[in-house]
Amino acid sequence: MRRKKNIINLFKDEKTYNIKHVISISDEEDLNQSWDYISTANTEKRELTQTFLAQFYNLVLSYIMKKKLSFFEVILEDSDDYLYFTLWNEKMSLLFKKYAKKASLDFLYDDKRISIRLDKKAYYEKRKKIEKKNEKREKNLIKSVNSEKKKVKKPAYTFIEHDDLNELRELNDDMIEFIIQTSKYGFSHDLFISLRSTLSIFCQILRYYDRITPFSTILTNFSNLLNVNKDRFIELNIDQLSLIKGFIYNIDYWLNTLFVNGGADLYFMDNSLNADYEMISQIISPPEANEENMDLDDIFDF
Repeated sequence: MRRKKNIINLFKDEKTYNIKHVISISDEEDLNQSWDYISTANTEKRELTQTFLAQFYNLVLSYIMKKKLSFFEVILEDSDDYLYFTLWNEKMSLLFKKYAKKASLDFLYDDKRISIRLDKKAYYEKRKKIEKKNEKREKNLIKSVNSEKKKVKKPAYTFIEHDDLNELRELNDDMIEFIIQTSKYGFSHDLFISLRSTLSIFCQILRYYDRITPFSTILTNFSNLLNVNKDRFIELNIDQLSLIKGFIYNIDYWLNTLFVNGGADLYFMDNSLNADYEMISQIISPPEANEENMDLDDIFDF
């Protein structure tokens, strides 16, 4: 007689594979190890989970820093069609349920756990759209670069690993989409959180490459500015939002020029992007951002 499958996720998907990955988290080191594990998994899993994982990381980190977090486990399960995250802890499950509702995630909840289901098919469809968009953008950028008179065209830099570059390009596409929506409807709470989280992951990837430290430092400063000034950003008018839009488009131009098409020096945009950041910073007028006066609720806000 065949033994019944031990399925952890609340969806009780009979096609769930038998192999499970259990991650125990009780402190920041555990959380970082879980990030590294999922981030270094196969490309499909990393790309499928990147937005969800960023929100999960921010939420748990904020509670670790507040010393409100108790031990809990995350169980990862796979099937042909879905990837399942199950958080097993009454308090954390209730907390994450609030986020799952606002983020329109596919989830089930009981009094001890919450299971989130990520659709692989939807991910594949999204990736195809992004690839088509990238092809069109690359053609436009090539035309733009070729139209400029340059004595020597530098080749694209290749020191960023292939998988990291692909992830950066997808994150970049997401930020462009968010900023387009912002231009239409203003900075809603959800759009702000999405942009902030996506930029945070973008910065985390760049920090491993010392050759672009000046540029990544500017982006990290901008990310910190977002972290401590949510309300101020959401209040920006249309003219002020155009500065944010220009900043994100400059990131797009920088990434594609240096690492896709070539044609520029490695530091060609550092000064202009820093000037843009300084201008935005003056408009936002942030307080001194340090660990003692930063409200952790601003790091992850429901």
